[in-house]
This record gives sequence, structure tokens and C-alpha cells, in this order.
Amino acid sequence: SSQAQPDFPDIDPEHPAYHPIRDLASLRVIRGFDDGSFGADKPVTRQQFAKMIVKTIGLTVTGTEDVPFTDVAGGLDEYDPLYPDKYVAVCAAAEITKGTNDPTKFNPYGNITRAQLTTMVARAAGLPEPPGDYEPPFGDFSPDHYQWARRAAHAGLLEGLGAEAGFDFWANATRGEVCVLLSNLLHR
Repeated sequence: SSQAQPDFPDIDPEHPAYHPIRDLASLRVIRGFDDGSFGADKPVTRQQFAKMIVKTIGLTVTGTEDVPFTDVAGGLDEYDPLYPDKYVAVCAAAEITKGTNDPTKFNPYGNITRAQLTTMVARAAGLPEPPGDYEPPFGDFSPDHYQWARRAAHAGLLEGLGAEAGFDFWANATRGEVCVLLSNLLHR
């Protein structure tokens, strides 16, 4: 039986992330807030995103994983005993995340930036290096993240994000933007 697609009163069919949001909500990758709203413009923490990417690509979480970062706690969700530490551990084991500039830290409560989001999605997808002459529609913005953003752009994963010249990869990614990238990843 197909999952009923939830409707969020604050997301109308004209919203650029309308279909990705419904898509991921029906797969239970993401859910709305207690008041029924979705909050597409709200930020996403790094630990929330770890759970979303693991659920999107269907990685197995057994609950026995050891998280390699000293700043990630366990047991923060009474309905999900694996959150957030086990999801973060699975992301680290799959090399979707390498932590922060300090490899012992993950910064779980930090809002994920568009650069970090793009890098983690590109790593999760295992994207190959694009042809040497491929130029994405944005310039080189980071020694760490540009190569991944270039791969993501070449693979079409940034469609619908507006990643053109002048796109601010250092801004916080919104819930809507996260849904666009994860939906692109699911359907590539």
C-alpha cells in the first residue's frame, strides 16, 4: 500500500520544495512539527541531517555502533533510541562525514551549511570526479567542499537549489533545501 502523503498547511503546491518535502515525509525521512507545520525555512542541525541521510539511502543502524566523536550524545529522542549517536556513527563509518576541523568533534547542534550538506550528499552518493573540463555554474569557494559541490552539480543533485554564480554555500541549509537535495539523491 502506498503511504499517504502528508499535507503541511505552510507548504502550498507552488513552494519550490513542495514535491521533495512530500516525498521525504511519506518515506518518514523527515516529519513536521507538533503544530502540523513543516517549517521549510528553518535550519537543520548536523545531527538531524545525519539521521535524514542514513534513512534516505537506507543504511543499516544496529544500535551497536560506536560514535567516533566526543561531542555526540545518545538517547535524545524518547521515540528513537538510536538518535543521534548511532546515526552519526553510521555516517562516519560510511565516510559521509569526517567531523569538523577537529576530527574528534562533530558539532551536532551546529546548523548544517549548504556546503556541508552538499559534501555529505555527494559522499553518500559516491559521486565520481566529473570530466576535467566541467565547470559548474558557481566558482571555487572552498578547498574542502568545492570538489564535492562540483561533483554534485555535474550529477544533477543540485537541481532546484539555485546553485548559480553568487550562491552562498556558507549559509545555513534550510529544511526545504535539505529535502530538495535528498529527493534528488533518491531519484538519481
